[in-house]
Amino acid sequence: MTANGRVYGHIEGYSVGTIFPSKEALGKAGVHVQRQAGIHGDPNDNGGAFSICLSEGYEDNVDNGNKIIYVGSGGQDDDGNQIADQSFEHPPNKSLLISSQTKRPVRVVRGKNGNNPYAPKSGYRYDGLYVVDDIDMRQGKKGFKMCTFVLRRIEEEGVGPVPTRRTLDTKKLLKISRAKK
Repeated sequence: MTANGRVYGHIEGYSVGTIFPSKEALGKAGVHVQRQAGIHGDPNDNGGAFSICLSEGYEDNVDNGNKIIYVGSGGQDDDGNQIADQSFEHPPNKSLLISSQTKRPVRVVRGKNGNNPYAPKSGYRYDGLYVVDDIDMRQGKKGFKMCTFVLRRIEEEGVGPVPTRRTLDTKKLLKISRAKK
């Protein structure tokens, strides 16, 4: 069965922390149905974003676990290079803009990303509900105007912190202590 994912909030049967081996499995579950795009939403006035997938798509994304600065969609060529400004009128960005006004929860999924300590080592992980706290048009690293969205994780009873790969084992502690000498 394939779910359409057009739900604000959790998808029944999938708890926070669920790992999916592929975008196909993620889509079939309805947690994030877009196979390529990072934003799934409804740009109509009474709509909003259902989910976002944070992976290696935009270099301007900043992931701090409970707070994400997420760059919108658009302005890239077929190779993923930023070649133009983004717009809040672009339908995926408009859906996140609407979510900033309605404060409806947005599901956040993290995909594999070697540069992000909050990303899973492989596959895709459902990391819970966030609210869009703020929006802005900022100049990106490549000099183009980028739609940016500040998302904050919603605290939920029984839901632990966002997992991280930042762990200090004996080997890392020894390396740190040697570096200070």
